[in-house]
Amino acid sequence: MPINTRDTYKAEEFSKVYRHALRTGDIGICRWNIDKGKIYISEKITGYELDSFKDFKEYLSKIAYYKDKDLALQDLEDYFNRNTIYYHSTFRVETRAGQIKWVLLKGKIFKEKGDKVLNVIMFNVTGSKLHEGHDVLTNLINDKILFRKLESSIKIAKSQNKKGALIYIDIGNFKILVNNFGIQFRYELLQNFSQCLNSLIGEYDELAKLPSDKFVILIRSFNDIKEIQDMCKKIHEYFERPVNIMDIQINISLSIGVAIFPDDSSDVDELLKFCDFAVSQSKYLGKNICTFFDKEISESYFRKNLIVSELPNGLVNNKFYLHYQPKFDISANKFNSYEALLRWNNSKIGFVPPNEFIPIAENKGYIIEIGKWVMEEAIKTAASWNKKGYKFETISINICPVQLKRKDFIFYLLGLCLKHKISPCQVEIEITEGTLMETCRDNIEIIDNLIKSGFKIAIDDFGIGYSNLSSILKFPISTLKVDKSIIDNIENEVNKVLFKSIVNIANHLGFKVIAEGVETKEQFDILAQLGCNGIQGYYFSRPLPKDEIENILKKSF
Repeated sequence: MPINTRDTYKAEEFSKVYRHALRTGDIGICRWNIDKGKIYISEKITGYELDSFKDFKEYLSKIAYYKDKDLALQDLEDYFNRNTIYYHSTFRVETRAGQIKWVLLKGKIFKEKGDKVLNVIMFNVTGSKLHEGHDVLTNLINDKILFRKLESSIKIAKSQNKKGALIYIDIGNFKILVNNFGIQFRYELLQNFSQCLNSLIGEYDELAKLPSDKFVILIRSFNDIKEIQDMCKKIHEYFERPVNIMDIQINISLSIGVAIFPDDSSDVDELLKFCDFAVSQSKYLGKNICTFFDKEISESYFRKNLIVSELPNGLVNNKFYLHYQPKFDISANKFNSYEALLRWNNSKIGFVPPNEFIPIAENKGYIIEIGKWVMEEAIKTAASWNKKGYKFETISINICPVQLKRKDFIFYLLGLCLKHKISPCQVEIEITEGTLMETCRDNIEIIDNLIKSGFKIAIDDFGIGYSNLSSILKFPISTLKVDKSIIDNIENEVNKVLFKSIVNIANHLGFKVIAEGVETKEQFDILAQLGCNGIQGYYFSRPLPKDEIENILKKSF
């Protein structure tokens, strides 16, 4: 059979590269005959005498950096316990010369003449991207190694009834500095900053570099919270002095957040999230602040974030729906109008009150699409009631300032009325008193055009603060809805006088007065005596689904 000279040449070349790598300390090899207790090691990465080790575990214990020793031995244990298919481990070694290097070990057990033999190759990966164990720029552990160390620390803290901490550090002016001085300055800053931080922490504490400009210190155990406070104080005090980077004197502003395990949480992801929240609180409170995570404060923060993330899916997944609250006409002694009220039931959050999610929807820009859905759903419902012959005066729709100011708002609303064949005079637009005041300053024509198009206008929550009656007089609105805060104490003489004054002005101008949030017969009787036209509240009816409203409409047929 002819010899393949090309394959022979390739094998010789590979052998040369392999021998060169062994000599220069780029790789190392180990063969451990587990059954016979013999080990052969060849590597120049660590610089240790290699003939004295009786097995691979002893070798790992010797070369592994003291902060990574548990991690290195655990990886081998996981492989022996068949938790992994291959032996794979990344950790730091402390060389005989005192240097810290990163190594990547890969291996597998083979059967050789009946004996189990572990064959391992060691790679020097310091400053390399060949593995995912460390941050190349700073030579610190990264988030992946940190998470493993944190998991181990949490278990130990719980088993020994101790506490540990995560200190999350954010360079507040990092982007400004990089934008001013360039990308090379960024590298120098991160390297310098990491070295300074490392010099400030305890011998057994661990500094990790997270993506971007974030750093985390893992405190495996402490006895008194003052130790953590002192650590944060020491960091802040150190960086109060200017730092020299590339011969440029700069000031670094830091925001620090702290979470305690297992008190705050025993979950790695949650602890990082809690630290991030604490940092955001520090930024909110001002520069160079340290904040310890507070569960009570955070609950509203995380709930708000969840609402923000879930809002876009509300319409797509048909999770929004409308309820309708009847308005009772006192003189006619019956329900005559209905207010459409938006509801949201989310699978992750549960029922979310409108006063919680609507301001968020407005702030995040989701309210336009949500508002369009509400308008069409309410008008479509009113049109269906007309077709069934049900008698009602108006259906009310709440509109926020963002919707009202859009140029296409009136055209869209008129288009819906035309599409569903309903008269604009059966649609009442409810806006708050604050919205009306804002609209007066920005564009009076918006309200005028709505009224000229036939729509009715109701002023919602009237009476909160100081009402600007002179502005209200500019518009032929249809209804004043007096806020629940006045109705709650309507038995009070001052509130009676106030309410009666509103009724007198409304009668003079031809407005109706609706009392909001009426809950008791006593309130109803007083309001009726004061000349109120109608009421809305739990005394007569809570907001109801469409089918229950139709039962009411059938009775008044």
